[in-house]
Amino acid sequence: MKRVLPQPVLSLVLLISWLVLNNSIAPGSIVMGAIVALIVPWITHRFWEIGAGVKDFTALIGYVGIVLVDIIQANFVVARQVLGANRSLNSQLFELELDLEGALPISILAATITLTPGTVSCRVSPDQRSLWVHALHADDAQTEITTIKQRYEARLQRIFGQPVTAGATESTSRGAES
Repeated sequence: MKRVLPQPVLSLVLLISWLVLNNSIAPGSIVMGAIVALIVPWITHRFWEIGAGVKDFTALIGYVGIVLVDIIQANFVVARQVLGANRSLNSQLFELELDLEGALPISILAATITLTPGTVSCRVSPDQRSLWVHALHADDAQTEITTIKQRYEARLQRIFGQPVTAGATESTSRGAES
């Protein structure tokens, strides 16, 4: 089975994405989506050196829901900020000390931060212990850090079966206004 579907979750996501993008569940769309869902993971399986390692699937579903709601809300907030007086913006560059471990979970956290309008992940430290984040508007870098750690990092720790540390609610910051 592993030879036919080296990444079964990826295959499922590709099939669903294909059907959604084509806005059709016609037999031809399903067949073509299945072909894409089988070929792409088979071609790329050698590049997947790490498995997802999801330990709590229900937490993953909740995480996706929270991120989608945050993206929608942040779009309205950023639109209001950008269309308002730019002098009221207070951009911040701050370092987020990570309690999360592993390349995949850290990448998901960085992608989540970047997907949420108004924030961008800038750099992961070489030792993967910190992440630099730029916020379009942040009155207090520590508040942003606490929000990211509680809202995203702690949930990712649960999803990947890592112990949720006290650092998921408290962290020190080295911020710099930009």
